[in-house]
Amino acid sequence: MPESLYQPCGRCIRDSVNLSHQVCMRINILDLNLHRRGSTLNNNLELWVQRKLELQQYNTRGENTSHILFLTQDKGEGIENALSVIVSLFEPGPEDKTGYAWEDSTGQHHTMNMPPYFISDIEAARRSIREFIYQARPGYIEGLLTDSNPIVCRTFQVALAYTTFGKSNLISDALYCWVATRFIEGPWRIFCGGAMIGLEPSSEPGNPFNGIIPVTPAMDTQLDDIFLRDLLDPLEKRLLKGLKDKIDEQRRENWLEIYLTIFIMMSNMGWVMKEILAWTGRYGLKPGARGGTLTQGFIHTCKTILAHFHFACNGSMPLSIPWSELGGSGSINNGMTHDQIEYLRNIQQEISRRESKLAKWKELSMYDDEMYWCYQMLYKDWRGDIPYTGEIDDFRDEDFLKT
Repeated sequence: MPESLYQPCGRCIRDSVNLSHQVCMRINILDLNLHRRGSTLNNNLELWVQRKLELQQYNTRGENTSHILFLTQDKGEGIENALSVIVSLFEPGPEDKTGYAWEDSTGQHHTMNMPPYFISDIEAARRSIREFIYQARPGYIEGLLTDSNPIVCRTFQVALAYTTFGKSNLISDALYCWVATRFIEGPWRIFCGGAMIGLEPSSEPGNPFNGIIPVTPAMDTQLDDIFLRDLLDPLEKRLLKGLKDKIDEQRRENWLEIYLTIFIMMSNMGWVMKEILAWTGRYGLKPGARGGTLTQGFIHTCKTILAHFHFACNGSMPLSIPWSELGGSGSINNGMTHDQIEYLRNIQQEISRRESKLAKWKELSMYDDEMYWCYQMLYKDWRGDIPYTGEIDDFRDEDFLKT
């Protein structure tokens, strides 16, 4: 057997063109992590919320002191489709974080104090979040990918078209997972309602939240927890199982659906890596001596999925089919429509234009280049034992908790 976990045995590689042969992939797709776990690593947050609600009930004698806030990540939401949550004041304990620490350009440490508000109606927040993701998906994809690589833009267009009228639950799950992952990465700010409860934008020079009202640390952690438990955890299980089932069917007609799904997943990981640097920079966290393996786990996830794409379904082969053999009478179409064949031709053109960069994918930064993982899908001689050439951070899942 080869040393690399991401390479099948020699016999399987030789027989990879035969789709009736099941390749001996040694890592199960179902065991992979597509996102960080945050507060879901334990139930501490749930217990904390219960205690705060009990204390609030006692202190207010049942009087309603809650407020509605509208939240945004500035992806085109208006007041009519912003995320709404019901919040209340809580009595902070000695270990409760109620402000954000930040560091200015001279290395001086500061704290942005905030009133201690938390999400007091969790069920209402869950309902609002479930509605929000369906409304927000088009805006998030369009807004975030406007200036992306043409291959990314065109691929997401085809994926969205493919999901029209429920043609592919698998691709739809991949798109929702892509959007939901953005929910736990970028900062949330209070869009409307903050002034009523004494929340005002900061004007402190150097403050990373200058000009906006961020959600409180408690609210941020609660939102994270709901996004993970209610959206990302079930989506991850469904997406990985659906992908494995499609690959295991060993049908040529599944190629485009598998390709689009994995492309979206690789794009998602590109954004995850980018946001690791943005998030840690925003809160002044620095790598080194942390001992974390969060990013190493994401690399393992990407390499495993890429190995299944290249070796279990010979995924890069259709990208090299000559134009003359795509579409038309007696040609190869593998169940693809005219528009989908045009997409394949278009991608072949883009690959040809970027041939030199594609060949040098190993030299790219996985933190800075959105195509670092996607290029590896398009590279027909891909191997999983090629190490990353740059430095890899050692952040832990716990580093991304606000409270």
